Amino acid sequence: MLFGQNLEFLNGKDFKQPGKLNPAYTGAQEDLIRIISDVDYGKSLQLMVEGRLPLKLGNYMVGIERTYTPDASNNMVNITYGRKHKGSNKNINWRYGGTLQLNQRSITIPGYDSGYKFQDMNGQIGAAKNVDDFRSSFDFMDLDLGVSVNSKNIFAGVALQHILGQNVSFVKSQSRSIPIAANFSVGGFLNIGSKLTVFPNVLMVVNQNESFRKASMDFATDKFNISGSYSKTNQAESINAAVGFKLKKVFTGLKYSHPVSDPTSAILPRFSLFLNSTVFKSRDLFKSDFAKQMKKFY
Repeated sequence: MLFGQNLEFLNGKDFKQPGKLNPAYTGAQEDLIRIISDVDYGKSLQLMVEGRLPLKLGNYMVGIERTYTPDASNNMVNITYGRKHKGSNKNINWRYGGTLQLNQRSITIPGYDSGYKFQDMNGQIGAAKNVDDFRSSFDFMDLDLGVSVNSKNIFAGVALQHILGQNVSFVKSQSRSIPIAANFSVGGFLNIGSKLTVFPNVLMVVNQNESFRKASMDFATDKFNISGSYSKTNQAESINAAVGFKLKKVFTGLKYSHPVSDPTSAILPRFSLFLNSTVFKSRDLFKSDFAKQMKKFY
């Protein structure tokens, strides 16, 4: 259940979608309107719009997602709000935010066999005694809350996910909720001259049953981005890479993930395409130092 819902890390979500990692990071570039998209063929489609509200009222993100995997909802709409704490100063900046996500889920194995089996939200096969015991689909809400702090070129964040704990069982007589998870992220920016910025970062997510760890190193120049990472869960591990190209207001590229070990699926590589574009760009003069660094990486 760790990878169900808002954070499908195994499907490639990372700091190229910072508001999905932690709602406190939403609108981290502080542009007025920015589009974030990701296409993983046969797995998921994502489209998000984020930006900065007028009158210094904070940042927003609105997104829709469609997934084709058994470990998450089929359809998701999320609304995220974040802002900088008014007491922040030039050296230490606090941010906070929250995400409300509306989810719709249906059984992913069409029909029922003689044993009345179905595929559950975590990808496992479940069963009930009678066909009338099933909910073929259901809707539920999810809530994440997060906070982050950055000082000069170092930042850290923590978020609580799946706070509402709503029932996601397909069997009417049973009740089962996604466990609350804690999300920790830390990273920094190392500027090497005026042309190259190195961005090491670490991400960890834990709940009562599972843990996810990911260590990444990104390199950004004026035109290109290259990143590599290693991720590990209790059962599986993978290596990941991405290459991106910047052209004026567009940042697009290819992400690659190769399982090193995964007992639940074939050891096959996966590719996905991302395209981010700024529609209305804010001037750097009005951006925080954190925003000026993050604009190099997503």
